[in-house]
Amino acid sequence: MIPAPQPKGRVVGYKPLQERFSYYALDDGTVLGVKPAVVKVTRLQNPDGSLAYAPDGSPAYFYATQNVTQILSPEEYKTMVSHELGE
Repeated sequence: MIPAPQPKGRVVGYKPLQERFSYYALDDGTVLGVKPAVVKVTRLQNPDGSLAYAPDGSPAYFYATQNVTQILSPEEYKTMVSHELGE
C-alpha cells in the first residue's frame, strides 16, 4: 500500500477535553468499547502558505486518530457502569 501524501500545513498542539468510549453489545454477550484518540493535528495551508478555510468559513484542519479498544464481559461492563454511577 502506498501512503497518501501528507497535507500541507503546520502541526498544532492540543489537549484532550473529554475522551469517552462508545460501547457495543456483541451477539455473544461480549461488550466492545471503542474510542478514537487524536495523535496529530495539522492546521491546513493553501499552496501560497496562507491558512486554508472550508467553504463555510471554518478553519481547515487535518487530524490523525488511533482507535483505542477494550473488550469486557457483561459482568465487567455492569460493574464498571455501577461504579461510574456511584452505586
